[in-house]
Amino acid sequence: MTRILAMAITLGLATAGGAAGRKGRASGPERAAAPQAGEGKVARAVIGNEKAVWESVRAKNVALFNRLVADDARIIFDTGILSKADFLRSLPERTITAYSLADFEALRPNADTVILIYRATRSGTFRGKPFPPESVHEATVWVLRGGRWVAVLNQETPILSGEGGS
Repeated sequence: MTRILAMAITLGLATAGGAAGRKGRASGPERAAAPQAGEGKVARAVIGNEKAVWESVRAKNVALFNRLVADDARIIFDTGILSKADFLRSLPERTITAYSLADFEALRPNADTVILIYRATRSGTFRGKPFPPESVHEATVWVLRGGRWVAVLNQETPILSGEGGS
């Protein structure tokens, strides 16, 4: 599963119009733990955006979701891959009653890309059927477009019983 996630992130970076390979920039991931000037500020802003996406889904606030998620974004669930339009069409059938987000890690492979990896626990209903609280690993690729950070790829992977790793 980790290999699939890594491939999905790599694919997202390749299609996101990232700036890997720019003169003077490393082409490999740079962890937020070793920030360049302003890295911490960018990571905090993008984490704030990620939290706002969750809140927009919980509140069914389509305007906020549209500001934060690119039109060409993809969302990968264990049940399949959705475009942003597909996800928005399914929003009336989704109800998140509770959620928590923890253990954020921000990677910055280039100046125009932030990859967030974290753990989410959520409960609610989908198509009228309740789903129990479940923890998932989340990864979201954010890119800088037109001076704004927007999400272009989100991957959600269920944490299997007994799996404790990150």
